[in-house]
Amino acid sequence: MSSTAYNPFNWKFILLSQVMMILFSLVLSYFPKYFIEFYILYILVYLGITSVIMMRSNPLLRERKSLGEITTAKTLYEEKKANELINKDEEYLKETTEVMKKNFSALGIMFLYLIILIIIYNYVVIKFVTSISDTLYRFGFYVLYFELLYGVSFILNRRVIRFQTNIPMAPTSYKITEKGVIATDRSGIFLPSKYLIDAEIYQNRDKKYIEIKSNTSKFPFHIRLYSQDIDKIAELLERVKKIELKRQSSSGS
Repeated sequence: MSSTAYNPFNWKFILLSQVMMILFSLVLSYFPKYFIEFYILYILVYLGITSVIMMRSNPLLRERKSLGEITTAKTLYEEKKANELINKDEEYLKETTEVMKKNFSALGIMFLYLIILIIIYNYVVIKFVTSISDTLYRFGFYVLYFELLYGVSFILNRRVIRFQTNIPMAPTSYKITEKGVIATDRSGIFLPSKYLIDAEIYQNRDKKYIEIKSNTSKFPFHIRLYSQDIDKIAELLERVKKIELKRQSSSGS
């Protein structure tokens, strides 16, 4: 299941980052002895604000009520051996391996970038800043320094560090209930029935799976359900859709 939970370059995070960069520059320039206290306060405030933004923008968190409804609803079918079919799908295993390699590579680049930042700050920035006697110039330098870092981070995220999420998620075990689909492994995958109505549903009889893909950005998902009996899965998905349509019809009347 794909997610748009965290995007550090949407306007809310950009605005928050700009404000914090200016505040950091002010503290480092005019009140350097309070930097540790300010940094602790920054961590607490930043975590609080980003948590609120993520809670409001993350479709998975918004649908946590639906997760409970799916879990407690009547179970129509349970698949416990999807992993056996997944392990036979060499193409899918190859795709997931490639994605994992690319994501580990991206993490490695981020780690190297952080090390370079620490070295530059300790051996270049601090030495240069101590040579500036004018506090206003020092403030301007810090603002420029943080803006350059932000620009580099932007380029790295858009051009170099690209975490891959473009393959369907396939739970190794799952249940279909009257309220949707939920994984019973540790993947955390779930799909409320209301999003099944307009979803794209594709069958692959050779590899024995049904693929369900979102047609809306409100709740993005791309799920693959493996089963020895995909006809049964298809039939139950249609049944769940009909139950949901009937519920929506009765609640709207």
